[in-house]
Amino acid sequence: MSESLSRSEEAEALSRIPLFRQLDQTELENLAESVDQVHYKAGEVIFHANDPGDALYVIDEGAVRIWVHDADVKEVTLSELRPGEFLGEMAVLDGGERSANATAIVDSTLHRLSRDDVQSFLLRYPHAATDVIREVAARLRQTNLLVSQRVTRNVNEAMEEKMTVGQRVADKVASFGGSWTFIFIYGGFLIIWMATNTFLLARMGRGPDGAQFDPYPYILLNLMLSMTAALQAPIIMMSQNRAGEKDRLAAEQDFKVNLKSELMLEEMLRKDKERGEKMNELVEMVRSLQNAQKSD
Repeated sequence: MSESLSRSEEAEALSRIPLFRQLDQTELENLAESVDQVHYKAGEVIFHANDPGDALYVIDEGAVRIWVHDADVKEVTLSELRPGEFLGEMAVLDGGERSANATAIVDSTLHRLSRDDVQSFLLRYPHAATDVIREVAARLRQTNLLVSQRVTRNVNEAMEEKMTVGQRVADKVASFGGSWTFIFIYGGFLIIWMATNTFLLARMGRGPDGAQFDPYPYILLNLMLSMTAALQAPIIMMSQNRAGEKDRLAAEQDFKVNLKSELMLEEMLRKDKERGEKMNELVEMVRSLQNAQKSD
């Protein structure tokens, strides 16, 4: 949402911006003719990725978040800009599309300068071109750091989110059934069962064999062991199948990460080369203007 201000008010607002701080009052008044002051509510989008790069924005008040979507369609914040910082410079300098999204974090006031006015401003004031070069280089370093520290999706967490109740139970049963705790508990149960029927209940009344409910060769115990093995086997197989699926997803994730890293590296090198060329052009432009001013 744009709002028109008088030249003196706009010039006063521009004087608070570090990029324009070295301009005198006359130069600020001239620049104010080309600048529009725009306002955005918290959460409002300033521009989207792939939009035409038609203007440079300088933050007067508020804060702006620069972000992109990664391969998992999750938002990745590249930077958060504060008053005095500018955004949208890459698309303005190379004439391409926006490379990221920009959203106001809080209610914000920005100064909007069109592409043609930006180029005229940089040609007229070489020191501002130098500031832009420094800022572009700093953001390139920040992007490189972000790429190096970006953590990929955790396969275990992704599997946990999709697990059913039955799968969780299967994992718990398989984990317990393959532990020493289970072996000791089950072994102790077998010893107690056989000792009870062989020694304790055999000496009690009710029949020639005493009061045993499962005399030797322990047919009831064998039935229980068979049922336990029959039920435990498919449960363990379910857990093993999930482990195999997890390994497959991990291998697929590794492939995607490696491929994504290669593509990002190629894209980063390409952008680095383009930025280097633009910076060299700006440096040469600044030097030529400085030489022209010295000769005058």
